[in-house]
Amino acid sequence: MTISKKLIQQMNDYYGTEYIKDESKPKEDKPEAGKVYALTGGPGSRCIANGNTWAESEVDQQELLAKSSLDKRK
Repeated sequence: MTISKKLIQQMNDYYGTEYIKDESKPKEDKPEAGKVYALTGGPGSRCIANGNTWAESEVDQQELLAKSSLDKRK
């Protein structure tokens, strides 16, 4: 019997602890050289400070370039 990762997370959130550990293949969650990551952000944003993984907190380069070019127009 396998328990889905979503259910494990819900149970851990409900009990306020890591009551059940996800024993499936652990992925290495490390930042990669040359990539940009969001370290901080507002509530609900994908960033390291909000508990997201490095992969989830990666900033899309195209989005970053689009925002920087919009800021220059102002």
